[in-house]
Amino acid sequence: MKSRQVLILVVVVLSAASSLFAQVRPANEVGVAAGHEHLRSMDVEGARKFWLALGGEPAALGMTQIIKFPGVYFMFQNAAAPARGAAATTPPAPPLPSEGSTVELIGFKVKNLKESLTKWDAAGIKPLPGVTAKQAFLMAPDNVKVQLTEDPSIATPIATDEMKMVVPNVTEAADWYAKFFGAKITRQGAGVIGQIPGMNIRFVAANQPAAGTQGRAIDHIGLEVKSLEAFMKKLEEGGVKINRPYAAAPAQLAPLKSIAFVTDPWGTYIELNEGFADVK
Repeated sequence: MKSRQVLILVVVVLSAASSLFAQVRPANEVGVAAGHEHLRSMDVEGARKFWLALGGEPAALGMTQIIKFPGVYFMFQNAAAPARGAAATTPPAPPLPSEGSTVELIGFKVKNLKESLTKWDAAGIKPLPGVTAKQAFLMAPDNVKVQLTEDPSIATPIATDEMKMVVPNVTEAADWYAKFFGAKITRQGAGVIGQIPGMNIRFVAANQPAAGTQGRAIDHIGLEVKSLEAFMKKLEEGGVKINRPYAAAPAQLAPLKSIAFVTDPWGTYIELNEGFADVK
């Protein structure tokens, strides 16, 4: 009897850990949480190998293979495929790096930085110069910059943390994300953080003009939104730039229910979905 109880307990613990790893974080007060990051790559399989080695786990969105980290999913687009309407003889240009755009890097927390770096080194992943006891940076395929910060309190070896958003005016950008996406604005020393469940935004003043994200290695960021149709009406009434109005998601992307695209005033392309919370 005791052995059976222990077995049940182990199953429950493992199930809880799996759920913790996969889940989109609970939404904030306006129904928003991080959903996914959308990367363009000249070698999708090579990019997937990097992010899996970093600690992601494979998942599927319908027939599309994606990668999950605690808090956020990663999707990949083949940048080596000819653009629609382009001549077959014209080779596609590699996507421009994340540095130089409004979304400069993607940040993760790791439970033990030294152990993580040792494990990644064995997989051929080397940190950029300037490693400290608590922080390191990597360059992912297609020049996506990755920030790693040690946090022994996290429940998993790695979890999504924040993105660095480079903007002309930090206060205006923070206010915009607070107004339309419910970001809770806090300060960490000189830093201004917009807290969004799953992936915070660290707003940083630009030293020079930053390009929009669309077409770059980090093509767009994705947010999971409850009641997306009603949410889009509020964005439209607020004067937000709508690139693609609310629509039902394609059947092949089940369990996604809906999809829309907007662009913030500084050029960050944003996909809005309802249904990432149901992805396993």
